[in-house]
Amino acid sequence: MGFVISMYDEIDTVKSTLINLKKSNCVTVVIQSDPGEKKIILDSNLCDKYEMMSDLAGNRQNYEKIVEEKKEGKGEMIGPIALTRNFNKGFSLIKDFELDYVIALTGDTKISSLKGILDITKKMRVMGKKVAGTRTIGFTQYDENGEYTRFQHRNIADIMPQFFIADIRDVRKGLFCNTKRTNKFTTEQCFGDEILRYCKENNIKFLDYFYRICDFAYPRFLEGIEYNPEQLSKIPEVFEKFINWIRYCNGKTVNDIITYFFKRIEGSMNKK
Repeated sequence: MGFVISMYDEIDTVKSTLINLKKSNCVTVVIQSDPGEKKIILDSNLCDKYEMMSDLAGNRQNYEKIVEEKKEGKGEMIGPIALTRNFNKGFSLIKDFELDYVIALTGDTKISSLKGILDITKKMRVMGKKVAGTRTIGFTQYDENGEYTRFQHRNIADIMPQFFIADIRDVRKGLFCNTKRTNKFTTEQCFGDEILRYCKENNIKFLDYFYRICDFAYPRFLEGIEYNPEQLSKIPEVFEKFINWIRYCNGKTVNDIITYFFKRIEGSMNKK
């Protein structure tokens, strides 16, 4: 099993992940966008392959400014540029290793054990699936024009970049090695479009090829996989699953109403 990690300055999380993966003799490839400070540059001896790429944001503060501008509909996001570039490099480097699966992670996703991942790959083998990912069904993302219109329906291919899995045989055929930046605002579409490209070129139906890890962002039930705690939902997990089941079973109108009420609740909590 091999891992491709795209990181920036998440040095402690990545170190912890690499130490845990080394215990299981996993192959690790890390692509780091230059964080600008020596103390947060990863020691290349911690992984099998390491490359540093240029910093596209300038610094962490500038990146946060860009994120805020995006919320106002301005500018272009760094995520789609950096993550497609970094994962293209990482997948290209790892495909020559002897592996079964490649697991892609962003630097803020921590792996404490392989239990959850092995459960997923076992199901992928049984079901004949080649790619596994997490989607955000029921939510709306930015489209290619920066408009908030890209509804995440049940058949959509958009996947979260924080954690996804690909069969090494497909990676060796080019999957995720040259992902295009098809949406300069939404990274999820870039990787989804790459899956669709591969399916089309190989005469495969997306839903036959794809294993759904989860249909909402940042699930808490995957053993050994720890997402950035700042991104996790604050509501009880059972309630989160129920709400997202409603999202999955309904269309845009119902989901827009759910989103509206949750934004109102979030806004009132932030004022306290």
